[in-house]
Amino acid sequence: MTTPLRPSQLLTTPAIALSLLLFAPPAAAATSFPASLAGSDRGDTGAAVRTKEGVLRGVVKEGYRVFNGVRYAAPPTRWGRPRPVESWKGTRSAVKTGADCAQPAVFWRPGQPSSTAEDCLFMNVYTPRKATGKRPVLVFFHGGGGINGAATDVEPVRMAQWGDSVVVTVNYRLGVLGGLDLPALDAETAGGTSGGNYANLDKVQALRYVRRNIAAFGGDPGRVTIAGQSAGAGAVCWLLASPSAAGLFSAAVVQSAGACGNAPTREESHTAGLRFAEAAGCSDPNTALACLRGKSVADLLKVQAAQGTRAGTVAGGGDLPLPPKDAFATGRFNRVPVIFGNVRNEARAFVYESNDMIGQPVTPATYISQIRSTYGDRAQRILAEYPLSDYPGPGLARAKVQTDDRVCTALPFSRSISRYAPTWTYEFRDETAPLRPYMTVPSSFPIGSGHTSEVPYLWQSEIMGKLSEPQLRLSRTMIGYWSRLAESGSPRARWLNQWPRYGSGSGEKRLAFLPGGRTQVVTGADYVAEHHCGMWLS
Repeated sequence: MTTPLRPSQLLTTPAIALSLLLFAPPAAAATSFPASLAGSDRGDTGAAVRTKEGVLRGVVKEGYRVFNGVRYAAPPTRWGRPRPVESWKGTRSAVKTGADCAQPAVFWRPGQPSSTAEDCLFMNVYTPRKATGKRPVLVFFHGGGGINGAATDVEPVRMAQWGDSVVVTVNYRLGVLGGLDLPALDAETAGGTSGGNYANLDKVQALRYVRRNIAAFGGDPGRVTIAGQSAGAGAVCWLLASPSAAGLFSAAVVQSAGACGNAPTREESHTAGLRFAEAAGCSDPNTALACLRGKSVADLLKVQAAQGTRAGTVAGGGDLPLPPKDAFATGRFNRVPVIFGNVRNEARAFVYESNDMIGQPVTPATYISQIRSTYGDRAQRILAEYPLSDYPGPGLARAKVQTDDRVCTALPFSRSISRYAPTWTYEFRDETAPLRPYMTVPSSFPIGSGHTSEVPYLWQSEIMGKLSEPQLRLSRTMIGYWSRLAESGSPRARWLNQWPRYGSGSGEKRLAFLPGGRTQVVTGADYVAEHHCGMWLS
């Protein structure tokens, strides 16, 4: 059963599409939208808005407005806390996007070069073309492992139009520039214990800007939903656990978080920071910070690549007193309604990228050796739980192990959150999801609902390829739930299929998103059995 559009969505569509929707069955209704959603360069450069700091002029497209390169913070100092943007006189252009934060080039962002920009704290704002009144707001944080990605990786036109919402995408500092921690950085903070976490503090500053200015774009500062995928989802977990973000959002969406609840201690973070400094040629702890601040971005990125450094988070101090997992377990977090979920076959994309894409598909021998090298003493039990005879090929077996490890590790977080805040969980199961454009080397197994496969359905990413008409029907269904959460604090509505609230008392039911816009309620017992969570959590 597909999901009909809600009345407010009907009012925002062109007249022709509206007539089709009123008289066609639901499945046909979803296919009447795409032609009007691709955007158009015929739009003029109107759309002036007056923010608290000054006037911005964006672009009016066919059916939506976009304000690109909106500066939400002053140019940051290296390893300094973000500061509010300064006011200006006259009108500032919001037509071109801002610089990507410093990062190396990466294969999954084809056509995007490396960046050495530190002045990169920009956001893009999408609204329906006539964004009057106070619409719900969704703020999306991109993924990329904490070392890659940008606000421009998605263009959430459908979320703005079909969801009748204001949608914000955000740049934030990456890699070592977003996550270094040293004793000297702690000393620069007011309490002397809150260095590091710069990437997530950027997100806090973005939310403060939204609270201050989103009404100018037609958004409601009292209805702000934060959402993130992969590393961006981990950031949402951080924001849920951070007192610094309290009161800045009213709901949250966690999509495919890998390490939602973990954070090293401050001592561990200092050790890692000093190790990085030594590798960069700044071995004296007393002068390491000044030495690193004198290095070029290119030099820092080289050391980051050699060390495998990511934009880590650190617990302890005023911004994150507890690791998120402990904050969730004890109820000491920002208690707002939460959607929490994953895709069914998270690791198929990872296994493809690490093996098939480089011409070395997983073999029976490499499957066994990879499990042993990854899991050590647990390997024999895992090999017994996932025998090769149960799978069409070793690549699928390897991906299944990695998927289940990931999703079962996240299960305690959703359970903890649901004890204190309204929670709904999901699993994306459209195995027809488009391949990414860089996946040109044939795979030895179907990738289907691999990691990030749901992103184009919700946030419209051309990095992930375009959607077919059946896929657009599922896109409309998912956008209906996400935008309903932003609008009301619950993804449930009479025009949407049932989505039971998650919790032990309800059997931990979750919603499966299926091809063509269909949905299915999955019991907690079935989910745990499919992903072998009994073994992973024992």
